[in-house]
Amino acid sequence: MRYQGKITTWKDQKGFGFVTTNASGEKAFFHIKSFPKHSKRPVEGDKITYELIKDKDNRIKAENIRYVVDNTASDNVSKSISIEGSHMKKILLIAVALLLAYLFFNAPSAFEKNDVTSPIVDKSFDKSDTIIANAFSNHQSNLQISGQGVVTKLLPDDNSGSRHQKFIIKLSSGQTLLVAHNIDLAPKINSLRQGDSVQFYGEYEWNGKGGVLHWTHRDPKGSHVDGWLEHEGQKYQ
Repeated sequence: MRYQGKITTWKDQKGFGFVTTNASGEKAFFHIKSFPKHSKRPVEGDKITYELIKDKDNRIKAENIRYVVDNTASDNVSKSISIEGSHMKKILLIAVALLLAYLFFNAPSAFEKNDVTSPIVDKSFDKSDTIIANAFSNHQSNLQISGQGVVTKLLPDDNSGSRHQKFIIKLSSGQTLLVAHNIDLAPKINSLRQGDSVQFYGEYEWNGKGGVLHWTHRDPKGSHVDGWLEHEGQKYQ
C-alpha cells in the first residue's frame, strides 16, 4: 500500500529524515537511498508517496519513495481513502439499523420511557480508536498509533532480555491493547494502578487479542520515531 505525505524533517548532511503521513499525521523514518537514483535532494515540505516496511532491525521506515510531480498520485490516494471511509460509513449505518430494529421489536418500552435520552449509542469512537480498530480488523502491524485507554490489568515485568513493564489497557471502543514498555530505555511508571487512564504514542503490532503496543520510548539511535506514555500528567519516554 502506498501512502502520501510531506517531508517534515530532513538532515541533509546525514542523509535521513522523517515524513508525516497526510491521512493519519503519523511520522516515518526514511533514508536518501529510498529515492530513485539521480533524484533531486529532498527538502522539507516536499510532497512524496511511499511504502512502509519493517527493516532487519525491526524498525519502520519509508521505502520506494517518489516525488509528487502531478495530481495523479494524490488523486489515487484520495480515492483510496474515500473508498475506505465510505465502506466504514456503510458498516456503521448497517450496525445502527440492526440495533434500531432490535430495540423496536424486542425492547419497545425503551422508546416509551421519557427518561431515556440515548438508548442507542453510549460512546462514539474517536479518530485514534477507529485507526486502531481498522488495523486490528485488517491484521496490520508496524503502524504508529496514538490514543488513550484505561488500565484493566497489571502484568509482571518481563525481565528476559530487555526489561519491559507490561499491562493491558482498554480503549473507549472496547478493544484491548497489551502495552510492552521498555524500562531499560525509559522510566517505569511505578505509580500505575488498575483503573488509571494512560495516554500513548507508539507502534502497533497485531495479535488475535487486540494487539501489542511497543516503542513507547525514545530511540537512542535516532532511526525510529520516538514514542511515549503519559500518566497523571507525567510523560515517560
